[in-house]
Amino acid sequence: MKKIMLAVVGALLFLDAGSALADKSAVRLEAPAHAGQGEKITITLFARHSANNFLHYTKRLNLIINGQEAASWEFGAFNLPDSAEFSRTFEYEVTGPTTLESAAVCNVHGSANTATATVGLR
Repeated sequence: MKKIMLAVVGALLFLDAGSALADKSAVRLEAPAHAGQGEKITITLFARHSANNFLHYTKRLNLIINGQEAASWEFGAFNLPDSAEFSRTFEYEVTGPTTLESAAVCNVHGSANTATATVGLR
């Protein structure tokens, strides 16, 4: 029984080896600095987390526009992000000056930052 427990613990440590070097999830956001009223823009969120495995992963990525959540992507142990660095896009129709915020959250360490940007009217 002791050998089985050691094997299970060893397997879990091996599978989660990347977590020892992992950091908090981080995000960078790109959007045009200016747009015309009624113009559709593409907002791109670039998330990074050095370990994504079933024990340690980015669990959430969100986008807040003018104080309201506009989009969120949820991840889990069996629904992991594509890779350690991944992106998501969101289309938005500009109706006035726009503030953007985004955060990516690790299930173990939390978030490294909140990315912000503004889109002014032309």
